[in-house]
Amino acid sequence: MPVAVLPKISIIMPVLNREHTIEKAIHSLLDQAYPDLEFIVIDGGSSDGTVDIIKRYQNYIAYWHSQADGGASIAMNLGVEHATGDLIAFLMADDWYEPGTLIRIAKAMIDHPEADMITCGGKIVYYDEVSQSYQPKHVYASAHRMELNFSNICFDITSAICCRFIKKSLYDQIGLFLPFDSQGKHMFSNDKEFLLRAMLHGAKNIYVDYVGHNYLASKDSSTFGNHKQNILRLCHEHMETAEIYLNTKSMSAKYTFLFMYWYIDQSTRLILFNMLDKNVRKSIALVKDGLCKFPLLWTPAFVYTTFKIIFKKAVRSYSK
Repeated sequence: MPVAVLPKISIIMPVLNREHTIEKAIHSLLDQAYPDLEFIVIDGGSSDGTVDIIKRYQNYIAYWHSQADGGASIAMNLGVEHATGDLIAFLMADDWYEPGTLIRIAKAMIDHPEADMITCGGKIVYYDEVSQSYQPKHVYASAHRMELNFSNICFDITSAICCRFIKKSLYDQIGLFLPFDSQGKHMFSNDKEFLLRAMLHGAKNIYVDYVGHNYLASKDSSTFGNHKQNILRLCHEHMETAEIYLNTKSMSAKYTFLFMYWYIDQSTRLILFNMLDKNVRKSIALVKDGLCKFPLLWTPAFVYTTFKIIFKKAVRSYSK
């Protein structure tokens, strides 16, 4: 019986000024001792000691450069364009793999050659100054939570692009990440948009029951740093993404409803933020916009989302 050949895995690391964390990330990758690994580093022109650290490991790196590239998503796209592996994944310079992650991914790919992506579980962690250790903030470790579906991508933290090892052929079929929104601003949520594209394409996702990836939620994190302006931008991006897909003529009734609800959900969050800031004018404008676009669905969806947010906050306050 012929021995199965392990797939070539390309790991792309976009990085900018991460001298304090990049070495841990690199070690977690090289310690995998995976036999057919392609390591690509796209540095955006770091001004600290990051490049010096990269140079120390350049014998293990298939391709790297250090130059201004315009943002993480552009760096990710550049990495994909340089990648030659069967599977492609991203390891951010703040993050790290658990031992044995890559071999588990590879074996799943051998068992499921029809898959478009192989997904492992992951943890969002933070550094606890008291215990001087990394502690889990969120753990997503089930096939249900990592399934490639609308609810997980749009309403959970489990879009988790770094837990997903994606076939090069899927990028060839559906394209790369969208780096900018309609106003030319860098998108924070292009991973969600990409996974929505993959879902609508019918991409097949296989889950590996192993918590293999750690994402560090630091104060500098765009999505987990609790920066109000970033949260507001994410809401606007999500609304814009929903509108783009709603204008797709081939959209099924199911996904039309889901994208409409996602738009209203994000609009509701903006309305509540503006009300807390006593910005009544913006709140009223958003209400009018929603009622105009989705007259039948807007009111019940707004009430449902508002109740959901209040209930969640009440539960959190009670648990404290």
